[in-house]
Amino acid sequence: MRLVGRSERSILILICFVCFFSRIDEFAPMSSSSESTSKSVSLDGARRMALKHIEAFIRTFSNPQAFAAAAASSAPAALAQVTEKARIQEAGHLRCSGAEIGRFISMLRNSSPILKACAAFALLQFTIPGGRHAVHHASLMQGGGAARVLRAAAAAATSPIEAKIFARIVLRNLEHHQVETSI
Repeated sequence: MRLVGRSERSILILICFVCFFSRIDEFAPMSSSSESTSKSVSLDGARRMALKHIEAFIRTFSNPQAFAAAAASSAPAALAQVTEKARIQEAGHLRCSGAEIGRFISMLRNSSPILKACAAFALLQFTIPGGRHAVHHASLMQGGGAARVLRAAAAAATSPIEAKIFARIVLRNLEHHQVETSI
């Protein structure tokens, strides 16, 4: 049996998270009214528990000092420091479809601060320069109008600091890839 490393576990968590939140609402309305109350309570509990785990997961990649420096400055060095702390090396090998990238973009519009932070974190992983499929992911995002949603998430007063900073970094990465493909 092969042991799973921290980076591989992190990627699995992201994948499970997306599957869970994109499918949970499909199953909730499938019951009768008498069953729906107990299933609703059960789903709400599962959702709250999942959100707590997701928040803890995102925080393991957070450095409060680096986020404070990045929030106070637009200097590339401050954003690079956050990127290096948050980077999951193996995520660069994942290739997402347009629909998968679209789910993360859609989650940036969600009212949940935790979902916003997780979506921005995932998009950061997929656009870090040097990743095998980073240009592909950036192209999907640019074609889908993600920049507007990312700018809104980065500027929203209700977005957590992680979502704001990660969204700013993704915007910077998109610009980098746009320049890279035009050369």
